[in-house]
Amino acid sequence: MLLPKKVEEIVVTIPITKYDQAVAVLAKEGFFHVDEPPSNVKGGQVSRKYRSFYARVNEKLSRLDSYYRALRMEPSPVKGLGLKAGGWEEAFEKIQEEYRDVEKAFESGIQKLTMIETKIREYEAIKVVLELIKHVEADIREATRLSFLGYAIGYVTGEGVVEAVRREAEKHKVAVAIEQPAEETVVLAVIGQPDAIRKFLSSMRQFKWTPISIPEDLPGSPKQAYETITGEIERLQKEADSIVEELKSMKKQLDTYYTYVYALKEVARLLANTIFTKTVAIFRGFIDKSDSKKIRSLLDKHLGGAYLILSLGVKRVAEKVPTKVDLPRFLKPFHTIVRMYGEPDADEVVPTVFMAVTFPLIFALMFPDMGHGLLVLLFALWYFRNKESEWKFILSLLGASSMITGFLSGEFFGTLVASKVGLLKFWEALGFETPPLAQATFAVEEHLGGEVVRALLFNTMSIALWLAGFMLSLGTFLGVVDALLKGDKVHAFFSKLPMFIFFFSATLPFLATADAAKAGSILHQAIFEKGSGGVIQAITFYGAVGGILWKLVGEPIGFAIEGESIKHGISEAFMGVYEMILMALGNIPSFLRIMGLGLAHSGLMLGFTQLYYAIAGTSLVPGAVAIVLGGIVYAFGNLMVAGLEAIIAFAHSMRLHFYEYFSKFYSGMGKTFNPVQIPGVEFIISG
Repeated sequence: MLLPKKVEEIVVTIPITKYDQAVAVLAKEGFFHVDEPPSNVKGGQVSRKYRSFYARVNEKLSRLDSYYRALRMEPSPVKGLGLKAGGWEEAFEKIQEEYRDVEKAFESGIQKLTMIETKIREYEAIKVVLELIKHVEADIREATRLSFLGYAIGYVTGEGVVEAVRREAEKHKVAVAIEQPAEETVVLAVIGQPDAIRKFLSSMRQFKWTPISIPEDLPGSPKQAYETITGEIERLQKEADSIVEELKSMKKQLDTYYTYVYALKEVARLLANTIFTKTVAIFRGFIDKSDSKKIRSLLDKHLGGAYLILSLGVKRVAEKVPTKVDLPRFLKPFHTIVRMYGEPDADEVVPTVFMAVTFPLIFALMFPDMGHGLLVLLFALWYFRNKESEWKFILSLLGASSMITGFLSGEFFGTLVASKVGLLKFWEALGFETPPLAQATFAVEEHLGGEVVRALLFNTMSIALWLAGFMLSLGTFLGVVDALLKGDKVHAFFSKLPMFIFFFSATLPFLATADAAKAGSILHQAIFEKGSGGVIQAITFYGAVGGILWKLVGEPIGFAIEGESIKHGISEAFMGVYEMILMALGNIPSFLRIMGLGLAHSGLMLGFTQLYYAIAGTSLVPGAVAIVLGGIVYAFGNLMVAGLEAIIAFAHSMRLHFYEYFSKFYSGMGKTFNPVQIPGVEFIISG
């Protein structure tokens, strides 16, 4: 769970007569990661026929994927399908023939859908322009065809454009009708001598003159054209909806077709990476070390012992070894986020376990509201209602986490609703002056005084800085572990270890006290009084200084041990110390964004609360109406804050993990363990 599984590299040799059976067995079991074939097999070569077959199947699968994308659907593998082992190309041709009508239906339907959507977009663009003059009933197209007078209609944009239009019209002696449907948009109808019109329009270029024209297939009257185009858009939309419904009714057939093609794509992946001689087939790949006996047992059972497996052992430091990560089901969704940074290398710690704890925690501290967390949870359940998605689990967990911190912060759609449902009285009944995680804005709103405001600020600051100390110390410690896992003891001892000592020492006051004020006092003593005042002060000062000196001295020694230039090692040491100090000065305060975003969230809700009271208490409208209007504004504010803050909190949680945390130990340069596997298809294996 914390480390990738050990994978064994093997080379398998099988008689050609048994090859198709072996392919079917490995594809069915789904534990063999096929890789590039051996390159030094005398008299053997990869089959061009199978490489071409792999390309054709991939192309077909991409085509089917495009159908799903066009209809905003996802493929659902069909269970219980059967496929006879062998004759793979013939099977592919037969399946294509069997589902040719399905493919034609989707190809034709999506082509029509694309044409309709393109036409709708064109009409929408025309409609936007006609919106400006839809009240005009005259045929403007006929006016533009006059030979003895010039006529033009269009719009200009910009500040002070009306005065400029009148000035230029008088200058060029043209008649202009002006309408202003929007603040900085002015519609002009211009008539006059053709030369005067041209000069006038030339002067309008500075205001982005855009002519309004009506296509020939529409009436010349803007009003009639607008009505026609609106009706046409509605008709086309109904036609598009009808096509979508018809195609969606065939999804089961498409899913079946997709499952067969996907199965053959996986088979072709193995075929295309096999070397064939006149008598045997040879392929290379990786298996989980624990499956070493399993593959032999299966090949014994189905091939009667007619095979040879050469084990190349467990190569944890090999450059191209795939990484197999084995995680419990509830942790796998968070590995999706880890993979956005990169796949773990085969020789480094998998950060998913830690991230599954720290990511929801940091998100929830930035977004502490029971009501808003509930909205995120309900959104996840609704948006992913018809499909299983890792993001459904992630967003649901983040929403639930925010509900917990919101409960501890005394916020349920802000403090206004929280007070109405008795949440604040609950904490009072337990003897709390403020909820445990209340923001400073709570004290401001409740008029609790400056001391309480200060205490709440330091409370949220302390939490943020404790998390900074924990994640930065853990990250640099894992950097030491990763270097040891890669077998680079010199780098671990002379480069990574002093970095861990420095960061642990620098953040120890926050870790030991969990109190920003006390930690600040300890740091002051450690820096300016050279570690006097106590054990923590001494460890902080001497540890940080020791880490810097160790880095300065150790880096050149490490270079010398590895036979490299000591001068280069000295320059690397100074650059490393500079980077280390710069990271500490930047990374530790960066975690204060946890406090800042939590405070911003509560501050926004405080603003909408005050706005509610201002509207509800106004004497301009009857009392009941004022309360309803205030409630509408407050509800809108909640929706806006929930949507905006959820996105911002997620983005900043990602940043703290990817930049401040992962940069200390995680490379993310691994290659995913991707075994040949067939979902839903059972192979019929003979002999």
